[in-house]
Amino acid sequence: MSNTETNETQPTENLFADTNISMKSGHLVKDAELIGDGKFAKFRIATNKEFLDSQGQVQNMANYFNIIVSSNLKDAFAIAQNLKKGDWVYIKGEDSSRSIDTVEGYKDTAVTTFAYKVVLKKEKTEQVPEEGQALEANSQPA
Repeated sequence: MSNTETNETQPTENLFADTNISMKSGHLVKDAELIGDGKFAKFRIATNKEFLDSQGQVQNMANYFNIIVSSNLKDAFAIAQNLKKGDWVYIKGEDSSRSIDTVEGYKDTAVTTFAYKVVLKKEKTEQVPEEGQALEANSQPA
């Protein structure tokens, strides 16, 4: 039997075939809150997406992401529980989705990122997009 045939039958070959790693950076849209009897920190970030429209003009669109950090992850939790609206953070974690029924009676999917790394890139800035708004094209984090 050749080495090629031996390697093809090893059970670890597909161990990391599928990965679920998510990295995001954005501004908190409101202060982080503790949930689950203080076992989790929950917050929401806004990220800015820039694109060219059909006239070649730069447009901005905000995307929003729900983040949860477990208190079992001491370093990430220590940062997450103290985050304030406007803080600029980087997170790394795994996305999880679940099916939900909307008030209107439709099925929808809710996605939450379970972060295992949280880095405070910069403390609160003055300009934070409200839900449904984007940062100005010229704005840079303070």
